[in-house]
Amino acid sequence: MSRTSILATAALGLVALAGGQALADGGQGGRHMGGSGLMGGGQMMQGFDRDGDGSFTQEDVDAVRGERFAEFDADGDGALSLAEYEALWLDAMRERMVRGFQHHDRDGDALVTVEEFTLTTGNLVERHDRNGDGVVTRDELQRRPHGEGRRGGQRPRQAPPAGDSPN
Repeated sequence: MSRTSILATAALGLVALAGGQALADGGQGGRHMGGSGLMGGGQMMQGFDRDGDGSFTQEDVDAVRGERFAEFDADGDGALSLAEYEALWLDAMRERMVRGFQHHDRDGDALVTVEEFTLTTGNLVERHDRNGDGVVTRDELQRRPHGEGRRGGQRPRQAPPAGDSPN
């Protein structure tokens, strides 16, 4: 593999990890990945409760993580290459990706149209443009103090568009 290919693959991996490092560390998404702070209690229990008794030990956590590691250590060398780690990460992300697809496929026809895809961002600028000039700046995207809405006041709750569920 050329140095350029390796660097490009590594860069892609870093971009992906920025949004999903927790998955391989045990965050939400993967089957039996096991948990970090990103998982809800139910997901963590489901991932680590190997005997179904409603509890898990550190031994259970270590065993699940070891099994998961071994599943993706394709060459059995006891280490994950970037390609093996990518396979683990993509497997963990699959469930999340399917949920995202289903969220966008509002009519359930197994296709996402441009209208469905852009439905949730139809008022993105309006939601973030605090000074009302029709432009969102970096400053307007900074975290606001709790309760501070657009233009410094409380933001009124808006009902979702017809046919748009909050989940």
